[in-house]
Amino acid sequence: MSPTVPPSNPPIEPDRVPVPSHLDPAAALAFRTPLHEHVLSADGKAAGVITLLGMMFTVVARFGSQLSDLVQAGGAARYLVSALVLGFALMALGAVVQAFRTISPRFPAAPPSLAFFGDIARLPREQYVQRVEALSADEALGHILSYNHTGSLICMEKVRQLRRGLRLFEGAAACWAVIVVVLVARTFLPW
Repeated sequence: MSPTVPPSNPPIEPDRVPVPSHLDPAAALAFRTPLHEHVLSADGKAAGVITLLGMMFTVVARFGSQLSDLVQAGGAARYLVSALVLGFALMALGAVVQAFRTISPRFPAAPPSLAFFGDIARLPREQYVQRVEALSADEALGHILSYNHTGSLICMEKVRQLRRGLRLFEGAAACWAVIVVVLVARTFLPW
């Protein structure tokens, strides 16, 4: 029976990323701060709002003649339908504006960082490589911390704009739903 030799390199597990034993905890946190998925998440939701509003506008446009008949008919229905269509249009427009404000990038003033693509692109390749190779571990950590902070500011601004857009979308969707109910009721109930 041969003796069991412990492996010199432990197996890499999916939930345990291999790191040097001397890795500074602050550096590990800074280098593994996931910001990108938050930006993509906000952008995806804003794009979803625009898509849904496009479908809602299509339905309203499809039944435009019936809505026009209701507005021109007079009575309480005239004011209800007019208010609903106007409310839907204004809140939908506001939601679209907020969605575009969510998607469009905003870069706050930040110190230059060799981790930020804009600052990297401003340098010739040779100068970029030279500056990165000259960084100490503390300087590299400083660049990552600056990048993470700026990225976090951008994420928070995107989420703030998205939150406003979602509130407007909820109002537009409520108006749209009532418009659809009125159109269905008019189809099945004589007015």
